[in-house]
Amino acid sequence: MENYQKVEQLVSKAGCTFEEAKTALEACGWDMIDAVVSLEREGKVKREESGMAVQYAEEPVEVVPEVSSEKIEGNFSSKVTYSYGGEDSSRENAGKKDAPKREHKLWKRIKGIMMNNRMIVFKSTGQQIVDLPIIIPVIALIAFFWATLILAVIAMLFGCRFHFEGEDLGKTNINSTMDKATDYATKVKSDLTNKANERQNTDN
Repeated sequence: MENYQKVEQLVSKAGCTFEEAKTALEACGWDMIDAVVSLEREGKVKREESGMAVQYAEEPVEVVPEVSSEKIEGNFSSKVTYSYGGEDSSRENAGKKDAPKREHKLWKRIKGIMMNNRMIVFKSTGQQIVDLPIIIPVIALIAFFWATLILAVIAMLFGCRFHFEGEDLGKTNINSTMDKATDYATKVKSDLTNKANERQNTDN
């Protein structure tokens, strides 16, 4: 098993980051069992946190009885009507007040993702090439979308792998998806090369 595959297997089993797995394996002479024990001692073996759905209960609406007396055929009778005290207006006002809070939380969340996550690029041999805050690739995508996309595809064709670190993007499934994309690009390149070689041999 290649060293890179050992790192991938350790990331999948222990739920740690790519860099943590690589460091542990290097320190343990690329022994999987020793690396797992080392990560457990350091408290870096993580469990996937299940998403918790937050349910918001509707606020109770106060029903205020309005009693009015009307004289009907010489007798007094009480007529009771019910009104919902300011239901529509209170909901509209609550929505308007909550809107800035929601926008502030959303912006805070986006800012946290941009500042607390990183993108790391590795060669096919496992050697690290680039380590950037995630905000830099995002800006590059926004400003130079096609150029950035083409550059990433070319890098994948040459076997480069893109990995993400951080509590938001450093998930095993995200990095596995990026690895699959690199494997597919490498396979396409290999197929094209083989076809070109076959044509050359046929022509000769």
